[in-house]
Amino acid sequence: MGALEEVKGLAEAVTRRRSLRLWDIEMGGQPGRAIVRVFVDKDGGIDLDTVAEVSEEISRGLDLRDPIQGRYMLEVSTPGLERNLRSAEHFKLSVGRAVVVKTTTQFVPNSNRIEGTLEDADDRAARIALDGGTVEVPYDQIKSARTVFEWGTGR
Repeated sequence: MGALEEVKGLAEAVTRRRSLRLWDIEMGGQPGRAIVRVFVDKDGGIDLDTVAEVSEEISRGLDLRDPIQGRYMLEVSTPGLERNLRSAEHFKLSVGRAVVVKTTTQFVPNSNRIEGTLEDADDRAARIALDGGTVEVPYDQIKSARTVFEWGTGR
């Protein structure tokens, strides 16, 4: 099992115990100086004390298991107001929100960029409402996607 899988397994166990949602994990940096980012969420949001407690618990688990070679920095936070959408679950949880999606092929005239409201999502594709209708985008055609915070709407 690789380092990412071990970190994910540990983070899933911690978040599940605390009735939180593991949103995403990112690992980067250089060998011996890794950066591990863990994003946690729950309906209604998370307070800073909870983030600190999750960080401490994951850190203890990583120290015991030692899946990362060399030094690393652990960062635990929420995914934020504008969050990356990388899985079908992310899309399903973001229905009704404004999104920007970059695609591998064009779904709108002359652009690989779609801006609209996420109308619906299932295990295969996301449906995005535009001014001129709705476009269905299969996940395998998405390069990147994120929600967009709209001032005044609270979303």
